[in-house]
Amino acid sequence: MPIKFNNYISVMPRLLRVSDECREITIHIRQPHARKTLDTIQEIRVFYVYGPSAAYGSWIANTPPSPFRRLDNGDIVVSFATPDEGEYTICAGQKLEDGSFSEIVSFDVYALHDDLLQLLPLKGDFHMHSNCSDGRETPEYVAATCRKNGMDFMALTDHRRYEPSLIAIKAMKEFGCDMLCYPGEEVHLPDNPVHIINFGGNSSVNTLARDDEEKYRAEVAEYQKSVPEKFDSLTRFQVAASEWAFDRIRDAGGISMFCHPFWRPRHHNYIGEAVIDLLLEHNRYDVLEVIGGFHRPDTERNMLSVIRWQEEQAKGKIIPAAGISDSHSCDVDLAGWYYTIVFAKELSFESIAEAIRANLCVAVHDIPDTYPLVAGPFRLTKLVYFLLREFYPEHDELCRVEGEIMRRALAGEEPDAATEMANRHGTVRRFMNSCREI
Repeated sequence: MPIKFNNYISVMPRLLRVSDECREITIHIRQPHARKTLDTIQEIRVFYVYGPSAAYGSWIANTPPSPFRRLDNGDIVVSFATPDEGEYTICAGQKLEDGSFSEIVSFDVYALHDDLLQLLPLKGDFHMHSNCSDGRETPEYVAATCRKNGMDFMALTDHRRYEPSLIAIKAMKEFGCDMLCYPGEEVHLPDNPVHIINFGGNSSVNTLARDDEEKYRAEVAEYQKSVPEKFDSLTRFQVAASEWAFDRIRDAGGISMFCHPFWRPRHHNYIGEAVIDLLLEHNRYDVLEVIGGFHRPDTERNMLSVIRWQEEQAKGKIIPAAGISDSHSCDVDLAGWYYTIVFAKELSFESIAEAIRANLCVAVHDIPDTYPLVAGPFRLTKLVYFLLREFYPEHDELCRVEGEIMRRALAGEEPDAATEMANRHGTVRRFMNSCREI
C-alpha cells in the first residue's frame, strides 16, 4: 500500500472517533503550490475501506458525494460520518461531462473506538548496547540516535551492566529531550545462557545475583522443583534461573523480556529447544522478543519467532510481542530497523508497562528498502499499518531533527543545543494530539 502522506497537503485529524454523526475534517494546504490542486476539486467521495462492494473497483462509483466547503486560504472542509472502526479513504476529484468521477488526490483517515483513540502510539526500543559493554558508541550517543530514529522512549541494556542506562537518562534530561529514557540491562546469570532484558526496573538483577550468588543458587533450586524431572539438569536449571530472573525484574518494578529464542551464533542455537518450549509453556515473562535485531541474512530467525509466537497464541495464551534492535552500533545496522509500538495512556514508564502487560503493543520489522512486517493483535496490526503510512513519516521527521541537534552537541558542534531543544519542547506531542479527534 503506497504512502499517501505528503509534505504539500495534509488531513487533520487523521484518527477519528467511531460515530454515526457527521463531522468536519480539514484538508489543509501545507505548501502554497498545492492550492492549485485543491482549487480543481469539484467533488469528494468518502468510503469505508472494509465496506461491502458489488464489484471490483465499484467502491468510488457507488459512493455518493460528501458535502464540503472551501475556506478563504484554499483549505477544504469535508463532512462525513465514520460508523465503523477502520480505514476510510477521502477521494477528491472532478465530475466529468458524462457524470463519472475522476480522482485527483486521495487521503486516508482511521476511525477508532474510544478505548484506542485515547491512547498514544509510542515507538520505542528497549534492547540496545553501548561501549560500556560490547557496543561501539557512548550511552549518550546511543540515546540521541534513538531520537533521531523516531523513538518516543528507549532503554539502554548493556550486558551485565545497569549503570550505563542511567548515564543515558541523565544526558537526555540535560538536553531537555522529550523522548524518555528508562533504566535497563541485559541479564546474564551464572550458568544460565538465556538472554533476558530488565526494562525499567529500579535496580539491577545482575548485581542481585552477583552480590549473593549463594542465595541466587538456593532460590533457583526452589524454582527448579517446578520443572519436570524428565528434563536434563542443564535444561531444568536454565528454565529455573530464567524464571527467577523474570520474577526479580517484576519485583524491581520492571518489564521482563525473553530474548531472541531462535538466535543461532555460528552452528548451534544459543539455547536448547526444550528450554524454549518450557519458557513459552510457563509464560512467566512479561513480553516476548518476537522480532529482534538480526541482520538481513538472518531474517529467517525472526520469522521462526513470529510463527512460534502465533502457535502459542493459537493455544489461547496472551503473549505480548516486542520488536527491538539489539543494536551494538547504532550508525551501522539494526538501530531503527526493529522496534515496538505501544498504545499507552501517556508517555511514562508506568503507562507503557501497563500497556505491554495488557497486550497493547506490536513488534515491527522495518528494514530499509523493504515493506514493514508487523506482529501483534490483529486490531492493532491493522491500525499500525495505517500509522506507518500516514502518521509516522511526519512523526519521525520531527524526532530526527531533535536527534541531530543532540548528536551535533555531543560532537561539540552545537553550542546552543539546550536552547534549540527547549524551543522544540512538546513539538512531537503536539503533533500527536493534532492527529487525534478530541
